Amino acid sequence: MANSYEELRANIELALDKEFRQKLLAKGQSRAMIWREGVLPEDAPRYAPRLSEDLLSFGYSLLLHAIRFIEAGGNTINEEKTVHDAFEVAAEAIEAVVVNGNDNVDRDFHRLVAASSYHIGRFSARAFSILTYERELGNLSIIENALSKLILRRLDSLNQDVNLWLSNEAVNDEALLAPLVAQQSMLFEEDESKRQEDALVEVIIRTLDDNFMKGMALFILALERGQPIFVEQALARLREGLSVANSENLVTQWWIHRLAIHLVDGLWNTSFHTRLPPPSSGGGNWEEMRTVFISSLYRRGKSEIELWPSQLEAASKAFYLDSNLVLSLPTSAGKTRIAELCILACLAGGKRVVFVTPLRALSAQTEVSLRKTFRPLGKEVSSLYGAIGAPLADINALRTKDIVVATPEKLDFALRSSPELLDDVGLIVLDEGHMIGMNEREVRYEAQIQRLLRRADAAQRRIVCLSAILPDGEQLEDFSAWLTADKDGGLVKYDWRPTRLRYGEIAWNSLTETAKLEITVGEPNPFVPKFILGKKPAKGRARKIFPSDQRELCIATAWRLMEEGQTVLIFCPLRKSVLPFATAIIKMVERGHIHSVLQVPLSELSTALLVGAEWFGKDHDILKCLKMGIAVHHGELPTQYRKEIERLLREGILRLTVSSPTLAQGLNLAATSLIFHGLYRNRVLLDVSEFKNVVGRAGRAYVDIEGLVLYPMFDNQQKRREDWKSLIDNKKSREMESGILNLLVYLLGRMWEKLGKPNVDVLLNYVMGQASWDCHVIDAERSEEEAKTWDGYLASLDTAIFSLLGDFEIADANVEGALEKVLTSSLLQRRLRRWEPDTAQVILGGIKARAKFIWSRSTPIQRKAYYLAGLGFSSGRKLDDASSMLEESLSGAADAMAEGDHEKAIDYIVQFSRIAFRIPPFIPDKLPTDWEISLRRWLNGESLAAGAAIGEDNEEAENLLDVSASLVESVFAYNLCWAMEAVRVRAGVYVDPFSELPQISFSSAAHVVTAVENGTLSISAALLMRAGFKSRLGAIAAIKSTGASFHNQKDMQSWLASPLVSDFSADENWPTVDSRALWLDFISIVSSDEAKTWGTIPYRVNAQWYGQPPPPGTHLVLGRSIGSHRAVCSM
Repeated sequence: MANSYEELRANIELALDKEFRQKLLAKGQSRAMIWREGVLPEDAPRYAPRLSEDLLSFGYSLLLHAIRFIEAGGNTINEEKTVHDAFEVAAEAIEAVVVNGNDNVDRDFHRLVAASSYHIGRFSARAFSILTYERELGNLSIIENALSKLILRRLDSLNQDVNLWLSNEAVNDEALLAPLVAQQSMLFEEDESKRQEDALVEVIIRTLDDNFMKGMALFILALERGQPIFVEQALARLREGLSVANSENLVTQWWIHRLAIHLVDGLWNTSFHTRLPPPSSGGGNWEEMRTVFISSLYRRGKSEIELWPSQLEAASKAFYLDSNLVLSLPTSAGKTRIAELCILACLAGGKRVVFVTPLRALSAQTEVSLRKTFRPLGKEVSSLYGAIGAPLADINALRTKDIVVATPEKLDFALRSSPELLDDVGLIVLDEGHMIGMNEREVRYEAQIQRLLRRADAAQRRIVCLSAILPDGEQLEDFSAWLTADKDGGLVKYDWRPTRLRYGEIAWNSLTETAKLEITVGEPNPFVPKFILGKKPAKGRARKIFPSDQRELCIATAWRLMEEGQTVLIFCPLRKSVLPFATAIIKMVERGHIHSVLQVPLSELSTALLVGAEWFGKDHDILKCLKMGIAVHHGELPTQYRKEIERLLREGILRLTVSSPTLAQGLNLAATSLIFHGLYRNRVLLDVSEFKNVVGRAGRAYVDIEGLVLYPMFDNQQKRREDWKSLIDNKKSREMESGILNLLVYLLGRMWEKLGKPNVDVLLNYVMGQASWDCHVIDAERSEEEAKTWDGYLASLDTAIFSLLGDFEIADANVEGALEKVLTSSLLQRRLRRWEPDTAQVILGGIKARAKFIWSRSTPIQRKAYYLAGLGFSSGRKLDDASSMLEESLSGAADAMAEGDHEKAIDYIVQFSRIAFRIPPFIPDKLPTDWEISLRRWLNGESLAAGAAIGEDNEEAENLLDVSASLVESVFAYNLCWAMEAVRVRAGVYVDPFSELPQISFSSAAHVVTAVENGTLSISAALLMRAGFKSRLGAIAAIKSTGASFHNQKDMQSWLASPLVSDFSADENWPTVDSRALWLDFISIVSSDEAKTWGTIPYRVNAQWYGQPPPPGTHLVLGRSIGSHRAVCSM
């Protein structure tokens, strides 16, 4: 046996080699992927008869080596990876035997040992998952059960077990010794010696159990109080128990004590108590906020008490308030927790926080998550992710709320008009901060960040960037240096993820009418020849075999996986492919091929079904799928319905999700298995960075040990397999080139080609001189397409120029110098440093020349208007040309709303829309021919579902409803509202204080925007919806029936508390029959008296002691009865 440090290390390194013992571990994992209850599928690969025994022997030996290596001094930073790898591999070897394996008397003990090994190796999420996989542990002793509950973070339950044990009279000293005393009192007989020995062992085991439970009591106290002395005392007891177990050769007790020692020590060393700065180190309100933050996480259903390996380095930098941070961690590796620590530090310093997310759907998820964490600290979280623009409510939120969640467009629009809104903001978090590129949003984002970095007060504000897919190399160096102002240590990049990831394919064989599953693990790769069997319809007149196409094969794969208890996510690269999945699933159910996967009462879905019915009608396939436990999700779902679906997914109620590309943009949807419907979007193979971001959704921390990513291949299998392999093997990360740089390269490159590819000097002279900024057509056959691309890129460049230069009064002669100054240390400038100087000069000359071109053809007031409206030069001029008609329409709508003439107001809004939808960037991507009818119905407060007759096979009507919902979310609530805000701010720039003509007021125009966004001209109803009432029709009915009129939150609260509303609420059919349940939910939330804020209150009491009192400083725990509150006090 190895004894020395060097011998132990050498043995461990040998065992970690993937080739060790003819790839023993790979074989075990290969088998574990496909066997069930210890039985392999028919025609599956064959494995050695003694594979399980070999794996257990290997796993326990490596685990012991790892423990001894730590105890020999191997637990150092230099050896950290070796140590963690050893514990991980040891756990994987044991896991390969017990997960899906034979059920026997030792299986639960092996699971516990594997979980402990994972935990000591810093894979606490896998440790949790292996203990809850398939079923709860059952065949465990008292101390084994205690250790499992510590790993599972069921600390309340563990505390109850400890209390029961310590209060049990059967385990006091006298009771523990009773069996031994009874044996000693008997007359000595030869056959009694064995009984006496057994009695002694029983006493020792019970004494060890008692000592172990007291150690757990001390550790729980340490986690509650944050005091290391209790950890030291707990470890002392465990070491004492280990010594006794060793001397008495009690093997299972020896393992449990030894594992517990390292688990407790490691858990404490990574706990918030240890890793967060001590209470005395921070100013402001740090001590109390730190205490409440740790306590509230501890009191969650699954106690959250420590940091993962991926979080440790970043957590140490979370409190460097004067340094920006770029954090790159894989999906599900804990970025949000680091953001929470940064937020905690900022709030403790008395500053506010802005959290920026790229999607409205992601903003909604983030808002829920942050409220859960920071509401106990008494902090308000608000969101700005509705229509683009900055209505008064959003301005007030940005000015007052502790944490504001916003999309980049929302924040940018608000700051253009009111840059002082950030004056007391100490932290800006950029979630999915890799959003750098050539499209309009990405270019705006890059310019927005540069503007933030160039603010005069930038040093008073921290920026933290979060991403899962940042590249390596020069692009990352320049990106992180840009955001961190060249400070060392500002980048933290870690590849650790809490779950394993496996890839596989499902290949359909049309001859055998079966599909084969093959998973990539090692040699041999496991496979199941008949993973899916073709089925003939059990119902109806159809005769086709199921599956009969790519979509149906994805559906069949999903149901096969769900039969094994997995949750599944189907990814559709195209948004338009999502709804057809719902339709196909319904057809497959009707034919008897598949069945409902809902495992909870239908009442659990009632809120989502009510909200969805208002939008889609009760019989839409989206809702039919929901009733079967299936979520159909995409970014253009109605906001309230999407929020409900995401809530059901968070709560684990829905087992299958069909999702659109929003999944790749950071939306937090995850499942055990991920199925790709296809790998192409618009005939272009998915970008590898998007592929990796989507793949990260497979495998849920604290649920799954590993995630499985599958690609079903119904036809064209050779091509599909080549594409699949190319994406898996591609090590390339996301392109992080400056989008502004790429725009200039494209535009100048077209000029260079048109000029006949001259040398650099000629091109520079042309660009800086009389360059034409009209489209330079190269291919006459593609002139229309080229012109569209050119105009789009030029508009994005112009928008970036306005964004960078702001609304400063810059003379024509000074524009080059001003631009050069604002680009100092920009991402563009940093990237150009790596180019040839002559080429870099041309590119910088290009942006300067374009700025001069704009300045020479515009006035200061025009440029200010374009900047505030978020427009480029061409779009701004088109807005100028149509401004009188647009302002007249917007003002007329506002006046008509104020007068209560809703029909006239709608006419004005429709008139405004006709004009605005012809001006880029307000032109919708797709606009149905009957969009005006939909807009009128929407503004009139009518149900979009009421106009469509949903029949049994009425796919056209269902598609119409889906289009209508998308029209509201993407066109009315985004394009149209942006156009209105642009017209409003432009009018504000051109306002003439001496004019007698009508002017557009801020509040009246904002009311029109609110009407368009919420689908009602009743501002009171819109406020009800914004406050959380999930029924648009119910809100309109409630206001109409009560004659209410309020325009702010305070008046709304007074109305809700009025006797009038109380009387109406007693009517079981009010506000409407369909919205009744939603109304009751709403008023229960807004009227709740439940305390949201936690705090610490000191008490001093005089105690009367019976007998000798404990010494001063002793901690006394009060309230040991089950279900009672614990109080810990100091003598």
